[in-house]
Amino acid sequence: MSPTYPGGVWRALFEPSYTLMGRVGADELKAVLALQIARSSNKTLSQNRDGPSVFLDWLRQSEAGEFGISSRYDEIATRDAGIDATGLVPEDSTRASRRLSGSWSKALSERGTLSADGAYEGVAYKGGNYFDYSTRSGGLRYSYDWSESSTPFLRVSGEKYVPAGSGASSQLANVTLGLNWKAEYVDLTLQVGQSKGSGGNTDLQGGFTAQYTGQRAQLVLSADRQVSSSGLGGFVKADHARGNWNYALSERSNTGIDLDWSKNRSITTNNVRTTSGVWLQRNLNPFWGVRAYYQHNIINGGGVDGASSNILGLSLVYTHSDF
Repeated sequence: MSPTYPGGVWRALFEPSYTLMGRVGADELKAVLALQIARSSNKTLSQNRDGPSVFLDWLRQSEAGEFGISSRYDEIATRDAGIDATGLVPEDSTRASRRLSGSWSKALSERGTLSADGAYEGVAYKGGNYFDYSTRSGGLRYSYDWSESSTPFLRVSGEKYVPAGSGASSQLANVTLGLNWKAEYVDLTLQVGQSKGSGGNTDLQGGFTAQYTGQRAQLVLSADRQVSSSGLGGFVKADHARGNWNYALSERSNTGIDLDWSKNRSITTNNVRTTSGVWLQRNLNPFWGVRAYYQHNIINGGGVDGASSNILGLSLVYTHSDF
């Protein structure tokens, strides 16, 4: 993904993970340990790296409602870090995140449910022109089962962005009205709302997700606009459109097509990224599976020349649920 070094690169990825789940009375615990080990044939284009991830979740059911606490630490390449992966990201840039969140929900009646959530996240970068920051966020949501197929909801939330050092903090408030609708083969979610920043700027947010699930095929289409915190500086507006289709060729074989388009607008950049890919997966037995895939990426904008990449990959996956 660099116009300066148009040559290709071979990357080997090893991603072991271990999940431990247990229940003690009304308490449910889940712990996840994971490590991505990446090795590259060209360190100018892609650095060798080891990316650890640690998750610990606690969930409790009681008469007062459902309580949950989650903690997380992870390190990933900034080029894979969602909204920050715009433009030409330095090959050695790393994003490290520490997050602590809590949630609560309770049925107020046979049809109405009230839920609340809050979170703190600290983000630090190594390499690249990014800003370390922390966020405090929280929200309330009320949903009502209007019928067996439709559930409207209202969510009010807020977020505070605090840059590291002496930079000025900023706030963002959101109000969202939505609807979840279900039919025999289709699940649909619609959302529309407005965000207001501390500087008085307002913007529309929202989107839709439609999922079709048949006997052998599954199709997911979505489009949305979000305003999110970012190491690019303050809150960044992003438009996304995605499409995913997969089809069961047999009991053991599946194929699919993935399409993704995004446009991110920050204080200093305005980038468009397009990703398209196809894949074929074969489950050799209950433990082993192999997937072959091709992916094409294009990045334009940000005041620099565009870049593209073609990725041809082969993945071998081993899963043992009783290990």
